[in-house]
Amino acid sequence: MESNLSKPIDIDFLLFANGEINKIKTISAEISSYANEASPLTPHLDIKVINCSVENSELLFNTLLVTKTGKLLYGKDLSVSTALLINKQREIILFTLLEAESKLNSVIQTSNKRIQSKRVPHLSKAILRIAGLLRLKEDYYTRSPESCADVLNKMYPKIIKHVAIILHSFKHPLLTDELLISYSIVLNEIKQDVELA
Repeated sequence: MESNLSKPIDIDFLLFANGEINKIKTISAEISSYANEASPLTPHLDIKVINCSVENSELLFNTLLVTKTGKLLYGKDLSVSTALLINKQREIILFTLLEAESKLNSVIQTSNKRIQSKRVPHLSKAILRIAGLLRLKEDYYTRSPESCADVLNKMYPKIIKHVAIILHSFKHPLLTDELLISYSIVLNEIKQDVELA
């Protein structure tokens, strides 16, 4: 693994909650801000609050994350059977596609080049990681950008060049026209395949 891909950009905590979600989000943001100010040299602490009281695509996706890659620190274990996740695979993939498209639009609308460059690695990971969901039926799941790129290259050989451009963006996080086109082509290829399924 290349050093810049193996280095974490942030540390993710998922907080599944019921009740006063906005209050919990405010407290989580304060904790995250305090931790990042207290330890500026460590990866960014990111606390995401997920509302458990409503079953939706976001809850399904984050349940998949804790089931496949998470470690319970406190509370009730919310992991579910792989069979349930396989049954909901299409819904989960469509959710991650929408999330990635939203991030892409946000980056495009940002005129500050420094902020764009900071967001490019997050966007590249989000787009590549969709591929980690494509083989759930084979009981395979990955979040590694390189492994996700391998999945994309095997499933969609005609977009290998665009996948390579996205991987290259970790070394050179500049939002170029070529990178934007590659993002769009990869997202559209996955979307067409999932919508036809």
